Amino acid sequence: MATESLIPPRTRRRGRGWVIALALVLAVVVAGAAIMVPAYVFPAAAAPPARADVIYVIGPPTEGRIALAERLRSDGVADDILISVPSEGEQSAAKLSVCQQRHVTCEHPDPFTTAGEMALLNARYGPEASAVVITFTPHVSRTRFIAAQCADAQVTVVDVPTSLDLGEWIYQFAYQTGGFAKAVAAPCS
Repeated sequence: MATESLIPPRTRRRGRGWVIALALVLAVVVAGAAIMVPAYVFPAAAAPPARADVIYVIGPPTEGRIALAERLRSDGVADDILISVPSEGEQSAAKLSVCQQRHVTCEHPDPFTTAGEMALLNARYGPEASAVVITFTPHVSRTRFIAAQCADAQVTVVDVPTSLDLGEWIYQFAYQTGGFAKAVAAPCS
C-alpha cells in the first residue's frame, strides 16, 4: 500500500498550497532584490559636470556631503553651495558653521522632503540652471527619479560613498522603496 494513499487528499492539497505560496514569496523577494540592489547599493555613477550653477547638498547635511560640496567648489564646478537643513537642531543653519560662509546658503525646504528640496532648487534657481545634487548612495536613484519629475534645473546627482551595516541597509531598502512608492503616487508633493 502506498504511503500517499494514507494521507487524505485534502491534507495533500493544503501542503501543496503552502509550497506554492512559499515559492511565490521567494520569487517576489528575489525579483525585488534584483531591482533594489542595483538601484540602492550600486546606482549608476555620474560624474559632476565641469561647470554648474550650484552645488546642492540635500538633507541631512552630513560632514561627508559638505566636504564633497566644498571640494567640488574648490575644483571650480560652481561658486555657490546650497544646503538643505532642518529648521532646528544640530544640523540647522544656526548650528552649522559652514552656513556662515558667504558662498554657502543654508535653507529649510518646505516640505522637508526630496520633492520639497527640488521645489527649493526651483525657487532659488530657474529652469536654465544646472545643479550638482549631493546625497548618499541608497538615495541616488530616488533623487534622480524625483529630480526628473520635479526639478526645473538640469540636475546631476552624485553620492558620497556610504558604509552601512546589514541592519542599516535593510532599513534603507524599506525606506527608499516607500519613498519611491510615494513619489509615484504623489509626484512633487
